[in-house]
Amino acid sequence: MGPTKRSMAGHSNLTLCLLLTLLSVVILECHALVDGEAVVTTGSSDVRHPIFLQEPEPHNYIVKSKPVTITCQAINAVDITFRCAEEWVPLKRHVRADFTHPETGEAVLQASVEVTRQAVEEYFGIDGYWCECNAWTEIPSPDRPWTGDNPPPAHVSSRRGLVQVAFIRKRFEREPISTSVELEKPVQLHCLPPTGVPPPEVFWLKDGQVINDKEETNFIISNEGNLIISQARLSDQGNFTCGAINVAATRKSESAELIVYVKGAWSTWSQWSDCDSKCGKGFQSRSRTCSNPAPLNNGSPCPGDWEQKVPCTTVCPVDYYHSSTVSSTLGWPVDGGWSTWASWSTCNEDCKHFRRRRCDNPPPQNNGKHCESTDLNITNCTGGLCREFPGSDVYAERTEKPGQDVKDIALYVGVSLAVLVLATIIVIIIFMIRRKDQRQFDMDLGERSLPQYDDEDKKPAKNGAMVQPDLTQTIAPVRTHSLYDQPPPNNNHIDAMEKIPMLNGHTHPVEDSPIIDKKSKHLYIQLPGEEKTDSTEKLTLQKSKASLKSSTSGSRPQSEYDTDNSNRQSVTSNLLPSNIDVEALAWGNITHAGGMLTIPETGVSVSIPEGAISKGNTEEIFIAVCRDDKDRPKLSDKQTILSPILLLGPQGLALHKPVIVSFQHCASQKHGLWVMRVYGSGTAYDEPPAWKHLVTFGEETLNTPIYCQVDTNCCHMMTDQLCRYALIGESMQGTAAMKRLRLAAFAPAVASSIDYSIRVYVVEDTQDAVEGVIQLEKKLGAALLDRPKQILFQDGGNNLCLTIEELAPGWRSKLTANYQEIPFRHIWSGNQNNLHCSFSLEHTDGLQQTVSCKIGVYQKSILGNRAVLQIVSNLTEKVIPSPTVPGKPRASTTVSSSGCSSMVTLDQAQKAFRLPSQIKTKLCAYLDPPNSRGNDWRMLAQALCVDRYINFFASKPSPTEHILDLWEARHREETALTDLMNTLRVMDRFDAAAVLEKELGPWL
Repeated sequence: MGPTKRSMAGHSNLTLCLLLTLLSVVILECHALVDGEAVVTTGSSDVRHPIFLQEPEPHNYIVKSKPVTITCQAINAVDITFRCAEEWVPLKRHVRADFTHPETGEAVLQASVEVTRQAVEEYFGIDGYWCECNAWTEIPSPDRPWTGDNPPPAHVSSRRGLVQVAFIRKRFEREPISTSVELEKPVQLHCLPPTGVPPPEVFWLKDGQVINDKEETNFIISNEGNLIISQARLSDQGNFTCGAINVAATRKSESAELIVYVKGAWSTWSQWSDCDSKCGKGFQSRSRTCSNPAPLNNGSPCPGDWEQKVPCTTVCPVDYYHSSTVSSTLGWPVDGGWSTWASWSTCNEDCKHFRRRRCDNPPPQNNGKHCESTDLNITNCTGGLCREFPGSDVYAERTEKPGQDVKDIALYVGVSLAVLVLATIIVIIIFMIRRKDQRQFDMDLGERSLPQYDDEDKKPAKNGAMVQPDLTQTIAPVRTHSLYDQPPPNNNHIDAMEKIPMLNGHTHPVEDSPIIDKKSKHLYIQLPGEEKTDSTEKLTLQKSKASLKSSTSGSRPQSEYDTDNSNRQSVTSNLLPSNIDVEALAWGNITHAGGMLTIPETGVSVSIPEGAISKGNTEEIFIAVCRDDKDRPKLSDKQTILSPILLLGPQGLALHKPVIVSFQHCASQKHGLWVMRVYGSGTAYDEPPAWKHLVTFGEETLNTPIYCQVDTNCCHMMTDQLCRYALIGESMQGTAAMKRLRLAAFAPAVASSIDYSIRVYVVEDTQDAVEGVIQLEKKLGAALLDRPKQILFQDGGNNLCLTIEELAPGWRSKLTANYQEIPFRHIWSGNQNNLHCSFSLEHTDGLQQTVSCKIGVYQKSILGNRAVLQIVSNLTEKVIPSPTVPGKPRASTTVSSSGCSSMVTLDQAQKAFRLPSQIKTKLCAYLDPPNSRGNDWRMLAQALCVDRYINFFASKPSPTEHILDLWEARHREETALTDLMNTLRVMDRFDAAAVLEKELGPWL
């Protein structure tokens, strides 16, 4: 009975209620004494504790806009109320019912309340929207309030039930992919259901029919939702679909086709056939068929031959060897024999006659040998058989005069001697003229030749050697040959040009100094006495010393100028294309000992292992990052660039071992599946790059020249070709891959009092891309406003949105909607290196000197991938961009040889490699030979996670050496050697681990 009804009753009804209450207390007390239940004492009377028969469910879901009903049932209670989200639900929303328990006969009180979607969505509590029931033993009277003398009645609270709005998204986090599996082999189809509340349950369909994994023991649905087929059968082939279901809806993924293929296997061999020769040598054979089983669904055919042949011999009778008839009948080979000679022919005009014979006694049969010797016999006629013909030898002998032959011979000899003497005189005259001209040319060239200088005192060399470039030729710029071209033939002028002193290496007189043509970017040597006119003959040098090397066969020994590393600028750095930023460049003189070049703050380096350069030679190797837009490859709509554009040189340099190029990539391998490809360009430095596809990850063959190891954020590429490289990716068919982008906001260091401009860059999430925009903005006098933020960008065509939020008072955006979009194609497949957009803020309140706002960045239709840039700037304070530390090089080099980059002073104690040469040699001797236990170089590659394409190492003379070279480039942490030694111990190769421990110390 509710409080409203009690207020409407009179005092008579109140008396009746009190009597009924006393009666119920007595009954409850008796029941408690019988059942032994707890008794709650309130005031002066004892009452039984309410007991819930039904409480709110732990999780309650609102489907679409339909309210959810919370119901409670209790005995020993006179009233039930609801409390939801810390508030009491009004009694008018309660629905009550009384009935008797069918088994115990006790009176049961039931109450329910409805919770709407609006109430849940408007509540922002930490614990979510919840409801609980409270069962009361007494209803308070309006004229007798609960006080200290009259305490509130006993009540019991139920458990709390969480109320949520049910939903399920449409897009699967991961969909199954079509695959092939060998018969009776296990296979796993991956599936990650969409996000939903409650969490959806995964089920699978095969050809549209739900798979019952309880009955089909060959199918297993894992906790993650993947479908595992223990042993693939031909009946398991079909289209599989992943489904997700909850109370809100049901979702189905795209179907994936499972193909079960069968590898062919040979049947048993047939019986040997009879010898195919009836007499003598022959062959007998046996065969088998590829039908046990036959190949199915592109399964590999049976390896080997389907037929075997072995020689056999059949004993023949003796007379068979002498009977051509029998031999011809039985197929036995018969050698040919000569017939008798025919009679001599008559003598011809040359006084010769001949006779013939035939190879028909017997003729050769059944591949028998042909008759040896000749079938024609020619000889001179004797015995007066020659006839006299006009013009014949006999006729001439009798008609010519005596002594005629002697006169003819004398004439011929005289003419020959005269011709020989005349030719000798002509050769002598030509030789004397050329010698005279050469002597005059040498005298002229010696007067104006350039002196050679020592490195220390900048004086002419003591040996008096004079540099004499060959100026007799018209020398055109030497084209740098591409990676795919053959090396050009040797040029005679190269040796002379390599002896010319470096541009900044020595002090020349003004008239002898080299000059650089800014338009053609060629280096010229102006000779003394020549005027600086366009018609002056100049010696044209190739833009790069590397290009000069590429036009010669092989590598050259180190010249005396290569030892001057203290203050000269590298020819490579001076003569590279003008769009190469010197801050993104590193070079060094590398010897046989190898070395490592690193461009700081870019994540780009190249490791030249020991033995890549020939012994006794020094090569100037460089690596640069191309940040110009014209160097980026033209991509299709589906492709996207994942790495910096790298330039390695010198082009055409012959390496004995591949170098390891390390760089960062921005492919998120946790989100979607990628198809990655390496593109290369071997065009000359000044020519637009012509990009070619070199390799696709996972499709390498033994002819593939590149091996790529892709880690989470970095890529390590092994190659023996120095040229341009780029990593290109696209989403695998049926998936939407994601790449990582980095957002960076900049503003002028000195802001205007009227306007405030903010530039937001969207670049690949690589250290080089971020460093490139920071250096660019520093040159423009701008400062970084907030730490660069990462955002995931998904393939699929959705634009990137940027909005201004929480703009401080006194400022307003010049944009009407405070909103901008960057088209999807500009980011995914665009060719712009420093993509950005600008926001202009207008100052409306001169007293407000602080700019504060947030720039929210998200991808349209994918709100989960969101980043926020916090902008706070004080106009009264000048923001000074972080300057580059004076003297700190932007390019650095680590080499183990004596050479170094001219941009940095090296610590010679610092080693480029952690493994000395002698230790690496011992490890290769232990791990290269295969063994029965399998813990050789193959297990080392697996333990170091470089076994993605193990055939690359298998094709090398020493697989262990190349694996360790790659390990040197990948692991630069301090614990690398300790980790390597522990890896060898885990492989149970304590002999190899002992080499490290003995040579490098037990403290490892």
